[in-house]
Amino acid sequence: MRFVREYTNKDGKKSWTFIPPKDVRDAGVCEQQTFTDGRAFRYEYPRLLELVTKYRKGEIREGGLSDRSLFVHLRNHYFNSDHFKAVAPRTQKEYARSLSVISELMVRGKPFGHYLISDINVSLCRELYNVMTKEFSVYSSNAMSTLLSIVLNYGVGLELFHFNPMSKVKKLKHKPSTTIWTREEVEQFLTIGYQEFESRNVTLLAHMCYEWAQRPKDIRLLTWDAFDWDAQTVTITQTKRGATVYLPLEEPLMSLLREQYNDWNFQPYVVPHTVPSGTVYKPMSQSQMGDAYHKVREKANLDIHLKVGAMRATAITEMVEAGVDVTGIKQVSGHKTLQSLNPYVKNTKRGAARALSQRRKT
Repeated sequence: MRFVREYTNKDGKKSWTFIPPKDVRDAGVCEQQTFTDGRAFRYEYPRLLELVTKYRKGEIREGGLSDRSLFVHLRNHYFNSDHFKAVAPRTQKEYARSLSVISELMVRGKPFGHYLISDINVSLCRELYNVMTKEFSVYSSNAMSTLLSIVLNYGVGLELFHFNPMSKVKKLKHKPSTTIWTREEVEQFLTIGYQEFESRNVTLLAHMCYEWAQRPKDIRLLTWDAFDWDAQTVTITQTKRGATVYLPLEEPLMSLLREQYNDWNFQPYVVPHTVPSGTVYKPMSQSQMGDAYHKVREKANLDIHLKVGAMRATAITEMVEAGVDVTGIKQVSGHKTLQSLNPYVKNTKRGAARALSQRRKT
């Protein structure tokens, strides 16, 4: 039996000593135990072995944490906390996904999740942040750093840290992208993307973002039950602020969507990842969308700074330039206040020309 030593004394009586691995003992998950009663040993052994297995898989539950535990154990301890359970289910999934990515990032030759809590200091967190900024955007790196700080602060509350080491790491300043697509660039992207079946889904996704001024995330998760083909409308409830918008289906996008429906209505998502997970189709992940988008952008020979997420900003900017009233824009974009539209009021040649033309007419 694993982790067990069996002894027989001079009187012929047997005893069994369960000796858990050192990392398990150091983490305070379970201690060495000796049994002189065979029935008690047979009862307790499976439970003790299960503790070791859970620890090795990173599934340790509340209790048993020490500064010799690994970061993945602190992470999973946090997943079972009241703080984590209080956030929305969708947010829980995002937290879990991001913390899994953080745990797997290689720092000094091994995954960050495999570091002992006692070894997590400012220097290690600084190197982790540098790895993040090389792998991801500054915006994503700062978002992941904030999430890591939540877990480390949770560890402070458990008296595993004296302070949150990530809070001492200087972060880069995120500069929001202001690159707006021209109509010619949008047309070039759509023309190239619709030429091949394998790039059709990401092209249709970008097309919907542009026509309806919506975020890529909301289009990635869009399902067929949001469509009313008879009324020629689509209803989208946005994930960021929960706003619901009701948008018209117009040509040529409507015909493209009907064709998509004929090909993909056997599963729920409008633009799924084209390779099923087992037998189940799922929406494109952000990374899958990004990879597919970059292939089309490169084939179309478009500027590297053009992002699919900027399709929404482009559409809103075009509405502003066209003189659409604020109420109308908000009904499309889902914004709640006039101030939230300020970032889309940009200095463009077309906007300046229109303003000067109207001035001359008065």
